[in-house]
Amino acid sequence: MSLILIGTGVAFDLTLAGIEALKKCDEAYIETYTNLIEEEKITALEKQIKKKITRLGRTHVESAYLVDKAKTLGVCILASGDPLTATTHITLVIEARQKGIPVAVIHNSSIYAVAPARSGLQAYRFGKTTSLVNPRPKYAPTSSLDAVRENLSRNLHTLVLLDTEPQPMEAKAALEMLSEFESAVVLSRVGHPDEKISYGKISELKKKYLGKPPFTVIVPAKLHPMEEEYLAQY
Repeated sequence: MSLILIGTGVAFDLTLAGIEALKKCDEAYIETYTNLIEEEKITALEKQIKKKITRLGRTHVESAYLVDKAKTLGVCILASGDPLTATTHITLVIEARQKGIPVAVIHNSSIYAVAPARSGLQAYRFGKTTSLVNPRPKYAPTSSLDAVRENLSRNLHTLVLLDTEPQPMEAKAALEMLSEFESAVVLSRVGHPDEKISYGKISELKKKYLGKPPFTVIVPAKLHPMEEEYLAQY
């Protein structure tokens, strides 16, 4: 009886502790809706741990399914990045502990830390993180743009996360939504061998090849000279 949440990191680079937990558990699961993971990577991990990893959609993860399983089995759930950066996974921890199920969390790298670091931007100069959602009928929230405006008014950078459902948002679609702002950093497939980072005026970035999804965007405030020097390489 246990529930272990394991972070896969930004590039599916599991820790040794995570791999050992997967080898010992009774059942292993992975959610892929927060960040799509290549099937071959999951298959390779299955061979390494000699165990089937069941793919779960949002409905199963947000239901009592995993907690009910953990009442009698040792259950591991793999989550993209760090497992506690998503509210859903916080809820899993709370529900399991309320039912007396031992819970462990094996942390890993998160886009919250990696994107600023790879951009050469100072982490303490970031304001509120915001998200852009794929267009949906009768749903066009503007709070994400309000967050960027508020951060810029305080001379703070903004980390902008992009929707992954029903498919990962393209960088140029995100830049179109952010077109009122002057410049941006676009990060493509951070941590992967084909990682690509682009920086410049949004009007110019929209004309360039920016890599493949998943993307993350940063709207920078006024740059410190060292930040400016670092970003010049992109």
